[in-house]
Amino acid sequence: MDFSLTEEQAAISDLSGKILADHSALERLKALEESSECIDRDAWAKLAESGLVGIPIPEEYGGAGASFVDVCLLLEQIGKSVAHVPLLPTVVYGAMPIVRFGSDEQKTTLLPAVAGGKSLLTAALSEIGTDSRSPLTTATKTLDGFKLSGAKIGVPIAEQAERILVPARTEGGDVVVFLVEPREAGVRLEAQKTFNWESHYKMTLDGVTVGPDAVLGSTDNGDEVLGWILDRALTGLCAIASGVAQSAMRITAEYVAERKQFGKPIATFQAVSQRTGDCFIDNEAIGLTMWQAATRLADEMPSDREIATAKFWAGDGGSRIGHAALHLHGGISIDVDYPIQRYFLWAKQIEYTLGAGTVQLKRLGQMIAAE
Repeated sequence: MDFSLTEEQAAISDLSGKILADHSALERLKALEESSECIDRDAWAKLAESGLVGIPIPEEYGGAGASFVDVCLLLEQIGKSVAHVPLLPTVVYGAMPIVRFGSDEQKTTLLPAVAGGKSLLTAALSEIGTDSRSPLTTATKTLDGFKLSGAKIGVPIAEQAERILVPARTEGGDVVVFLVEPREAGVRLEAQKTFNWESHYKMTLDGVTVGPDAVLGSTDNGDEVLGWILDRALTGLCAIASGVAQSAMRITAEYVAERKQFGKPIATFQAVSQRTGDCFIDNEAIGLTMWQAATRLADEMPSDREIATAKFWAGDGGSRIGHAALHLHGGISIDVDYPIQRYFLWAKQIEYTLGAGTVQLKRLGQMIAAE
């Protein structure tokens, strides 16, 4: 596979990187992390004004109709700057599934506002005690729609979202994905703390009534819809992890080159150079496996193995890079206000979101055994 960027893709990466870098000063990040919603609305508006938020949305709805690879370029820049902009939940969890499976009414109602940066979307993909592909939340058929009951955890920006994509299981055992308004009667949201200060919520659904127009896709292809979303959600997380790893390595390399001990930069010490060398290998693996998965998904190719492999490297490799970055900084890494702390915490958040390394290895093992 050729992972080299086109001129247009390089421009997307450069422009988004500049916008996010301009909004990632330490004081600004600290202020956002202390706020209730932890979203950089100004950076989000700048991305929207530049046409970057709507990149995968068709032109007829205000977007650019670009590919998933282009979206991953943006996500990688978010990881590099650890910027608090909700591109992953709004675009990957929300807008892209609506583009792929939504009705004309759903697209017309939701997509233009997303492309313009005026509306946020998200998805409730995680539950306690089950895999994301096997939701326990129930959808009971009624005369005029469905009633949803259950609990979701780790729902990004749920309180700020216009719609939340909620997978649930019918009495017949079929998976259906619904578009739910977070302010609907029966929905309760409770803020949850995360490693990296992202705005996550526990979402409890107590007999929430939705009509047939809230179904994304159909009641017959819910497994396909949910799998499609999770494949891109996992790969999107890997793209952010790639950016996080690159910046953590750069910051650490600059530090060990300047920090002197016994009259020499500690970068010249054998143990330090070996540790940074291991980080380089992990970083290359994170990037290469992510781009392989993203490229195949952009072409709608079967990608189960590639996605599980990429998420494994994002979790395990990202964690090793994060720990090495802290260790090589020595005592200064204890200071939670020092920049390297953020990259470590983002790496840990990504590692455990939608399944850590063991979960991915189990999936790979099942695929191998099935053959």
